[in-house]
Amino acid sequence: MARNAKASDIVQPGHVFPLMAAEGGVLMRAGHTEAGCDLAALAGLEPAAVICEVMNPDGSMARLPDLEHFAAEHGLKIGAIADLIEYRSRTESLVQRVGAHAMQTPFGAMQCVAYTDRAGHGLHLALVHGDLATQSAPLVRVHEPLSVLDLLDSTCQRHSWNLPQALGRIVREGAGVAVLLNCGESAQQLGAQFQHLLHPSTTPPKAVATALRDYGIGAQILRDLGVRQMRLLGQPRKMPSMVGYGLEIVGFESAHSASPTPTPGA
Repeated sequence: MARNAKASDIVQPGHVFPLMAAEGGVLMRAGHTEAGCDLAALAGLEPAAVICEVMNPDGSMARLPDLEHFAAEHGLKIGAIADLIEYRSRTESLVQRVGAHAMQTPFGAMQCVAYTDRAGHGLHLALVHGDLATQSAPLVRVHEPLSVLDLLDSTCQRHSWNLPQALGRIVREGAGVAVLLNCGESAQQLGAQFQHLLHPSTTPPKAVATALRDYGIGAQILRDLGVRQMRLLGQPRKMPSMVGYGLEIVGFESAHSASPTPTPGA
């Protein structure tokens, strides 16, 4: 891509859509856009790439088994985003530990560890209870987006686990960590949430929720804390790129279930 290219240079509409990779690449967002730009940058080239989806002869989207056959037929190599994350994670990290402070919360004693991220320059907190090393797979809750109302309203149902529920569950377990991402909200966001409390019948404000691919910061914080295997407080979901960070989810626990749901094959 030319460095001086601008939108007006695209003179004919078509099926080529410009995309912008997240700053920090696959360590920030485990997406194909970021992977393409990262590969180009690692090769010493302009961090820009062309990405496309392969379709089967019947018009369906090619999945991994189809792509493996396609690659073998045409002499191509296949690389997974998780492999690229693992490669970059050997020498890079987007998070930096600022400091730690012991505090007594309404739920019990916790160590509050603060982190900044180099991509979005946000501040994030990890609340650690007990000694994580005593658990082979400690309880983990990654909470985002965080609002001050999450702390005040114990009946909040904006998340699969509200914060008081999650912190109470971790303390009862004896050891675990709650990662609070993006600790801060604008006056406009807080005001919209408060208005919904006053008028529950109105449409709730749209939460700036983290997509499943956008969990890089939380994963790197957990890795810095020494977590390798975990039981996640949340709804079961597929998170294949976690292996790139050296993390493994061995089970999920619902707020409405007394027993954890194991991951397939765990």
